[in-house]
Amino acid sequence: MNPTLEKKQFEKRFPEELIEIIALTGHSGVGGSKFGESSLWTASISLLAWKELHKGQPVVKKEISLDWLVTDEEFEESRDLLQEHSIVKLQVRKAEDMMMLVRVLDNHYQDDELERILHEELKPVYYNDEILGQFELDKRVNLFQKEITWLNEDCSLYFNWDENKAAMDESLKTAHELFNNQAQWDKAIRNYAAKELVDLANDWLQDNEEAEINEIKKELFVELMSIDSISVYNDGEFEIFFSDGDMFWGHSIIVNGDINGNFTSAEIAG
Repeated sequence: MNPTLEKKQFEKRFPEELIEIIALTGHSGVGGSKFGESSLWTASISLLAWKELHKGQPVVKKEISLDWLVTDEEFEESRDLLQEHSIVKLQVRKAEDMMMLVRVLDNHYQDDELERILHEELKPVYYNDEILGQFELDKRVNLFQKEITWLNEDCSLYFNWDENKAAMDESLKTAHELFNNQAQWDKAIRNYAAKELVDLANDWLQDNEEAEINEIKKELFVELMSIDSISVYNDGEFEIFFSDGDMFWGHSIIVNGDINGNFTSAEIAG
């Protein structure tokens, strides 16, 4: 698509009025995406709090996305210009639930009110579970996480942060089921992955000129898998990542299922 046309279509989503704001950037730096036939990147960074500079209005403490279009070269420059946990002065065009960046006026601005908010945002957030222990919130992705042991293998356990505590408790019930019956679940999960992927593993094996074996059987497939992480959800579903033991040349094996014993997919990624 023509870059000029892309920009025109993008800018139609925002009112023409230019406003100056000071803002606190979020827990992650500039990200980017490119859709379909687009020639430009949509760069974005979250703002945790902001206020208009000249109107004396109070700080709006609500996360909002700041977006703009860039070329490949400009995208790299944007990642250096705007970084996480910074107080910045910007010229923007504001829609109801997002802003368009027009110009960075100052990427090291001083504001006492936003400094106080930043101080609070940088404090760690914990969630304590009587069975599994203490989780810490990764604010970049809104996931609670802790390092844990699964059948003598170290791995990470994740669940989603939610304003509704009951939803987080339900996610932990999924984890409790898995960890209270680790041996049974581990066997079932690995056997399912082997059943779904062993043929593919042997296809990859044929392309490996340095392989010392001629065939990967299900028993060997199961043995080569090693657990990396477990994500649990409030509807009883889970997603488990395994290292592949080089069966797929370093890709991850991902198994999805639920605590009713239903497995929905086993695939490789990464």
